[in-house]
Amino acid sequence: MKQNVEVAIIGGGVTGCSIAYHLMKAGFKDVILIERTELTAGSTWHAAGGTGAFGGGANATYLHNYSFSIYPILEQETGQSCGFHHVGALALARTDERMDELQRHHMAARRAGLETGWLSIEETLKRCPILDPSTIKGVLDEPHFGHVDPSGVTQAFAKGARDMGAEIVRHNPVLDTRLRPDGTWDVVTKNGTIRADRVVNAAGLWAREVAAMAGIQLPLMPVEHHYFVTESILEIENLDFELPLIGDADSEYYMRQEGKGLLLGVYEDPCTHWAEKGTPLNFGHELLPNQLERIDKNFLQAVEAVPVLGAAGVKRIINGPMIFSPDLNPLIGPYPGVPNYWCACGVMTGFSQSAAIGMVLAGWMKEREPLLDVFMWDVARYGRWAGKAYVKARTGDMYATRFKTLYPYEHRSAGRPARTTPAYPLYREKGAAFGSSDGVEFPLWFAPQGVVPEESLTFHRPNWFQHVGEECRALHKGVGIIDISTYGKHLVKGSGARAWLEHVMANRMPSRDGQLVLTPMLSHSGHLMGEFSVAQLSNEEFLLIGSGVVDRYHHRWWEQFLPAQGVSVESMTIGLCGLSISGPNARTLLARLCDQDLSGEAWPYRKSAYVQMGPAVEAILLRVAYTGELGYEIYVTPEFHVPLVEALLEAGKDLGVTLAGIRALNSLRVEKGYGAWGVEYALDYTPFEVGMGVLVKFDKPDFVGREAALKVKDQPKRYVYSLFEIDADDVDPWGDEPVLAGEEVVGFLSSAAYGFRVSKSLALGYMHGVHAGTTVPLTIDILGKRRSVKLLPAAAFDPTASRMKS
Repeated sequence: MKQNVEVAIIGGGVTGCSIAYHLMKAGFKDVILIERTELTAGSTWHAAGGTGAFGGGANATYLHNYSFSIYPILEQETGQSCGFHHVGALALARTDERMDELQRHHMAARRAGLETGWLSIEETLKRCPILDPSTIKGVLDEPHFGHVDPSGVTQAFAKGARDMGAEIVRHNPVLDTRLRPDGTWDVVTKNGTIRADRVVNAAGLWAREVAAMAGIQLPLMPVEHHYFVTESILEIENLDFELPLIGDADSEYYMRQEGKGLLLGVYEDPCTHWAEKGTPLNFGHELLPNQLERIDKNFLQAVEAVPVLGAAGVKRIINGPMIFSPDLNPLIGPYPGVPNYWCACGVMTGFSQSAAIGMVLAGWMKEREPLLDVFMWDVARYGRWAGKAYVKARTGDMYATRFKTLYPYEHRSAGRPARTTPAYPLYREKGAAFGSSDGVEFPLWFAPQGVVPEESLTFHRPNWFQHVGEECRALHKGVGIIDISTYGKHLVKGSGARAWLEHVMANRMPSRDGQLVLTPMLSHSGHLMGEFSVAQLSNEEFLLIGSGVVDRYHHRWWEQFLPAQGVSVESMTIGLCGLSISGPNARTLLARLCDQDLSGEAWPYRKSAYVQMGPAVEAILLRVAYTGELGYEIYVTPEFHVPLVEALLEAGKDLGVTLAGIRALNSLRVEKGYGAWGVEYALDYTPFEVGMGVLVKFDKPDFVGREAALKVKDQPKRYVYSLFEIDADDVDPWGDEPVLAGEEVVGFLSSAAYGFRVSKSLALGYMHGVHAGTTVPLTIDILGKRRSVKLLPAAAFDPTASRMKS
């Protein structure tokens, strides 16, 4: 057994073996995989083995498609069969709502480069003659689906890794992991200690226990999952082709052919958690006791859809544990605050994701950043606030409603509230409907008196549409208060603060107290790692405002650049509460509470400073507005949150003051063409593609990503940030729709909203670079109807920004 390695992988399931294979492919030399018993022990061996290319978003789809596409290559390379059956899948709709969902699914697949298509009932029965079509409204053909042999895939990855020089050690439990002073790790095993530059926790069902050895709490919880395999069925024996996978979400089952019988799987409701306090160390290739009564409803619904199932004998019943994160997505990447500790855990659809996880982690380790935006899988998306109660509630809800129709704008209620701001009770009293971001509750919109603050679930314009419109119009005419406490806030202090910021940010930093600048932050490859407002509060104190969801993501990035002394970076995302005050009466309102002159001459656009604001003895005031109106942002410590909101509401009674929510802010920012992190802005793009090129200052001597950005600055843009107007009626786009010229995909939407100030349906997104200047007619598909799209040359509202800078 090797004693010194570049990477030590803990866990020999399909994910761990994929990581070993991809690390060796990427050029790593010393890689060891340590398995406590046998490869595939835990969840891998009893998996149903389904695999598909569609992942619920463009980047997830790219990653799923990579996993789906690798199996023939892996078989050819290693000579080890993966048992790959490329049979496609049929997604069935039995309700109008499911038809709407599949229409969205169809267009999202096109945006991601996958072609799906609608089948007639006749075509469906040719593909799957055992179906009863009597209640089917529609069938979506998804060619990029299939199934594999779980053991075969795992052994193929393991063989490929061994053939390239990786060492795989079985029957060698890891007893401890110890961080050394130089940032490397001692991995203590039954057979000795290994020193590793990096550790990867791919321990599956035991990921929590392995993480605890390093003092880490991972938000994971195991659940029980049933499927069964039937005896041979005559109707299938008589077929000369293999049936496709069947996804029948309305009947709550998935099905595929297994031999000459059927495999039927369900996501039981209610969900049953298992081993909540820890996975037994002596568990491995065992199964859990069958509880078939829990799947009676699903079975009966499946028999109605596939009558031959009712007479089939059952050959094998599987009730095995799987371990999930709160949103059922994997937890991958370096763990924030713990040097060289990597995660690859909570992998729900292992045969659609494990190859991609191996590819992503290998590239991330090699290039010091992921090859594309994978935040939807990043372990940094959860903090310590995601405790056991939250994780249990969320995994239970997400699992039990796995087949539930997913609606736009939906905020699931399970596990909430996890975190609240001090003003949460006040907003609730005022009629707020709440959403959650990074575990923190925030107002989505405010229900007028007599209206229940509950959201309708629909693919058409929801019940809050008119109320959000009233908030936008009231803010436009008078003044609005929007809680922005979920924004990311960071204080950078010290004698080296300015020099450090100049190094990690692409724009020049403020040069005097009170100045505020906007800046992109670049990755090593010159892509967008973040975008911030940076305010100089004093010569050695700077406030950074960015996205709150990626708070830990950004602090993890900054860790590698921090010097031993002279600079401190503190997250204030929870430590400061925020309010956006916008509208033509914003200055008048704040002047009634502020101890300073707020006239346009004394407090121009992008000025910042500490002030006293009513009851808040020390507030940070910035003159910026994400709304496009005259506006300010105020940040105060939590004890002043409620008193300040109450004081503003009292002082603004005669000014038309109104409380507004984030849904209104989204509408206002889309009207102004302002992007948001995670939709318009992400690691996938360069600053020149998102319209931030002017903020990258190459006359600075050095900053992270400078040389890489210089190389791509004058190259043809892959994407061009674009503003769109849509000919919509009772339904607006939501984002992720492809923009079409005829039948050619020439761009895509990233986010959308109805603009109440301009009375138009609007969207932000990207045109593919080669089509950016097109004059041909453009369309998008909304719920199966083609809608015309117009490229806008400037913001739909106040393109000269005269109101914001007044």
